[in-house]
Amino acid sequence: MGQDFNQTMALRIKEQFLEELRGVNESSARFGLCLSEQGMRELAQARTLALREHGRVELGVSAVKSIADGFCDSPYLLQEDYEATLMELVDAFYYFKNACGEQLTDEELISAMRARYDAYDGSVEAVIGTSLEALCRARRFGIEEDDDREDDDDERGDE
Repeated sequence: MGQDFNQTMALRIKEQFLEELRGVNESSARFGLCLSEQGMRELAQARTLALREHGRVELGVSAVKSIADGFCDSPYLLQEDYEATLMELVDAFYYFKNACGEQLTDEELISAMRARYDAYDGSVEAVIGTSLEALCRARRFGIEEDDDREDDDDERGDE
């Protein structure tokens, strides 16, 4: 009985998330970006994996819509890379969110990630490779980041 309930709840959560992603398409379409049904399913799987890997739980609306909304008007985000880029950004978001605790709100973190993404001409690697400290400092104090990446334990590229 408990397993059936868990499966039913998991299915409902997945369907709710897919509906949320369909809403993402409505807002991103004006920028020429659209998630395919297959892409939505893959993004749902990537989100579930990222939440599990980073020990996070989301109740209610996911951060994925905010991430998509925060990046969809970037001049560097192109349709051919849209789904793959979103998957990488979602994983990076949950990594940084887990690492920063309550230092940054979701919106602040997404804004800092977007600034880094645009500063490096749409490089997801630049977002992933930056340190949490650099993201926090840049966001909180408006400090421009330079090309030198910090070597500390929070650096994403060292995983």
